Amino acid sequence: MLLKLAWKNIWRNKIRSGVILGAIALGLFTGTYLASFASGWMFGTVYDVINTDISHIQIRDTAFIADNNINACFMRENVEKQLADFRQKDTMLNAAAISYRLNINGMLASANNAVGVQANGVNAVEENTVSTIWQTIPDSLGSYLPDDAKNPIVISAKTAQKLKVKLRSKIVFSFQDATGEMQSLAFRVSGIFHTSNTIFDERNVFVRYTDLLPSTALPDGAAHVAAIMFGKNTPFEKIDEISPKIKSILSNYDVKDWRALNPMMSMSLGIVNIEMMVIIGIFLFALAFGIINTMLMAVLERTHELGMLGAIGMSKRKIFAMIMYETIFLTIVGGIIGIILATIALIPSIHKGVDLTPLMGSSFEDYGFSSIVYPVLNLKMLIEITVLVIIAGILSAIYPAIKALKLKSLDAIKE
Repeated sequence: MLLKLAWKNIWRNKIRSGVILGAIALGLFTGTYLASFASGWMFGTVYDVINTDISHIQIRDTAFIADNNINACFMRENVEKQLADFRQKDTMLNAAAISYRLNINGMLASANNAVGVQANGVNAVEENTVSTIWQTIPDSLGSYLPDDAKNPIVISAKTAQKLKVKLRSKIVFSFQDATGEMQSLAFRVSGIFHTSNTIFDERNVFVRYTDLLPSTALPDGAAHVAAIMFGKNTPFEKIDEISPKIKSILSNYDVKDWRALNPMMSMSLGIVNIEMMVIIGIFLFALAFGIINTMLMAVLERTHELGMLGAIGMSKRKIFAMIMYETIFLTIVGGIIGIILATIALIPSIHKGVDLTPLMGSSFEDYGFSSIVYPVLNLKMLIEITVLVIIAGILSAIYPAIKALKLKSLDAIKE
């Protein structure tokens, strides 16, 4: 009965209740949308970095990170042997894709200019299972290391612009081999890629492992990096679980997961959930003042009624609960409407993305952020928002309810 009475009381003044419901709904709509947008932006950036550059886990020789020495390599067969038993026991690792790479620093030169780059010597079939670089090459700008091409090289649009080259142009890569001798290899541009990370684009080029290895003076099967990917949708918690296991098996190697490879991204991802709740909290904090003001007005207007309820025997506890219920109902209904509206507004952009290029051009890419944002709206976030709404409703109800308790029944009846 008390709940029904509280619900009916809300709609006794439809205009006032409608205004506060609209304010709450608008606030939750804006907060939910902004939180989903910020979350999608950060998650999208992290996924882009993982899929194009660092992968989930990387294995290197312990000396390679220190000075990027070309001789700090490992033999592919040794790593595969050590992982073989574990692969059979662990279904997650058994399904993982691994690509072995050569990382050689050198100069890439055309007839017009020269730039410093890192040449990634890869097996195209293996690399395509751990990296999405091949997907960033438009059909009009070639393909990723085709088998029928002689000495193909894949460069970024930024590098092509600096070197003033185009598809099929000839360029020369010069580097110091494992014996200290200078080597120069001629390549022909087979593809031009473009990612959302300008720094990565300017730094990396891709060639075939078999084209690069003979000039390095390294033994057959040598590699500088083994990049491991566990699937595009693998939760980060799963990566955190398996990473220590791989580290224990390959204790003689430098094994790092994506968090260790890019601590800044990991930290940003950890902060994003807090940021989302802070955004929602700010909106609810501002709305709380409007809720309190509305409920105080309702209490003062119903002085006679509340006094009468007290006079006929309704306890102060029930009057307090009734005012609490009214406020909580207002907050929850407004919050649900706001979340539903935000969800409806977000659904198209979740799949199509929000293109920020018309507003900011490609300036975000200079800092490693994508210009196209895909908002993220998940059940956990909706539950957290709902809990915050309920808490805000309870806190906002306390003062008006206490005010109602201070009314004296006899005085209220006389008014």
